[in-house]
Amino acid sequence: MQIRQPILYGLVFILVLILVLVAIGGGLFNQSARWPVQWQHQAFNSLCHQMANRSFWINGQPMAVCSRCIGVYSGFALGWMLLPMLSLIRITRLAHIKKVLVVILLFNFIDAAGNLLGLWQNTLFSRAILGGMLGSSAALIFVGDFFHHN
Repeated sequence: MQIRQPILYGLVFILVLILVLVAIGGGLFNQSARWPVQWQHQAFNSLCHQMANRSFWINGQPMAVCSRCIGVYSGFALGWMLLPMLSLIRITRLAHIKKVLVVILLFNFIDAAGNLLGLWQNTLFSRAILGGMLGSSAALIFVGDFFHHN
């Protein structure tokens, strides 16, 4: 196995980790400002509904994103970290990866719709797990772009 674009792979890895740290919010950094005006929350206010009751809390403050979004971002980061290992088992068929991504996206939609319609009550953890599955499967799309076998 050989990495095709090691600098780009490393740069994306660093940026994704920064994204996750920012998404965790001001509680991670013990900020004293009210959480709605913290720069982390402002950075994500057009990407996430940021409902405090749908977010994990750290040091008395909600994360800058909801539990599903933190799952997506951290899942993508985990998937990105696992790309080198996953390329060893030759998970490079983009058609299969896209099918998995669509199924997981459908699970997320069904979960959100079922909760909205009152069919069931999802939790912070169920949202985070489904979001994590979505983010990690999205990262798999790039395995063929960065890794090839000799």
